Amino acid sequence: MDTLHTKHLPLAALAIYHRNPRRGNVAAIAASLTKLGQYRPIVVNNGTKTGRRNEILAGNHTYLAARQLEWATIAAVVIDVDDDTAARINLADNRTADLGGYDDRILLELLADLPDLDGTGYDPGDLDALEKALAVEESPAMLTDPDDVPQRCHDTVTKPGDLWHLGPHRLAVGDATDPLVWDRLLGNDNADMMWTDPPYGVSYVGKTSDALRIENDDLEAEDLEALLRGVLGIALTSSREGAVWYVAAPAGPLSIHFATVLAELGVLRQNLIWVKDHFVLGRSDYHYRHEPIYYGWTPGSAHHRLPDRKQDTVFEVARPKASKDHPTMKPVELITKHIQNSSEPGQLVIDPFGGSGSTLIACHATGRHAALIELDLTYADVICRRYQEHTGVVPTREGAPHDFTTTVTR
Repeated sequence: MDTLHTKHLPLAALAIYHRNPRRGNVAAIAASLTKLGQYRPIVVNNGTKTGRRNEILAGNHTYLAARQLEWATIAAVVIDVDDDTAARINLADNRTADLGGYDDRILLELLADLPDLDGTGYDPGDLDALEKALAVEESPAMLTDPDDVPQRCHDTVTKPGDLWHLGPHRLAVGDATDPLVWDRLLGNDNADMMWTDPPYGVSYVGKTSDALRIENDDLEAEDLEALLRGVLGIALTSSREGAVWYVAAPAGPLSIHFATVLAELGVLRQNLIWVKDHFVLGRSDYHYRHEPIYYGWTPGSAHHRLPDRKQDTVFEVARPKASKDHPTMKPVELITKHIQNSSEPGQLVIDPFGGSGSTLIACHATGRHAALIELDLTYADVICRRYQEHTGVVPTREGAPHDFTTTVTR
């Protein structure tokens, strides 16, 4: 095989291939040359066997981009072939690239890791389209709207102390201030992330015929802090170092108690804001249309970095439409964004205040494993039924399945 040598040839002496079928994006190539320079030579045919001197066989659009940038010379490899071989080289150079493909997941990771897309030939629209395509391709089956919450059952199936297995996820029924409940839930596992929505210390009676009350939602400030210290203190020892936490809190003065406890634990780093599509009627002069979500990570190690540097502290996501039983229920879309930002597929996400199970549904959608605790037997049933209706997977207790869709709702 002949040794190939790179030369710098004057652009004025070169000619594009006389029958080049390829059409390229010269502007994109020019942007790449500007950002990165020329990192591979073009291929030029000397032309003694074809009668066409210095004809470009591979790299015609690189040549045109260099002309656009008013370069004087360009790096090239010079060969000398006949017409038949010249045509084959031109065709193969284009076609072999066409025959290749991409691992879209690796492509997305490469693009997301860059501080910008300059010179790559990609733009933010390409990145968004790739993310959406992968989300559709990789998302598991969803039989209901993610925010759909079933009515509560007339008689609860769940008993105190139960441990439900919901596919790869777990639900422990009990008091999240009890270390034994955590041991039953996690065993020897440590959480990689937490997303939780604790009770707000606001007395609330649901707008249902039997006026459901939310457990621990009427606590005084001192008792609220004690509850948060008890639960989040165990969560701290149950999380690996560097595990990212998202803790939803109420808008208004009560949020101070959440921030106080998180700061004491050494977790608090930032205050994120969920902006709703409509305000919530209340007694304050100004109606609240936002809620804070405290963000941070457990001390001792580096935390999971965000996938890009383009995100801010404000998340504008519409409220779930059906929230009569639980007015503070967070949209699954919001939780999903945070889970994707701060964990990897297959990792363990805990929620010690399971509520209606929105963290579970978000984990299912993103391929994470959820571990929930719920004190209220009624809501534990709701979580199980919601998961079954959404996924088609029947929950099991001590290896025995129970079909929650056969139970009578209120």
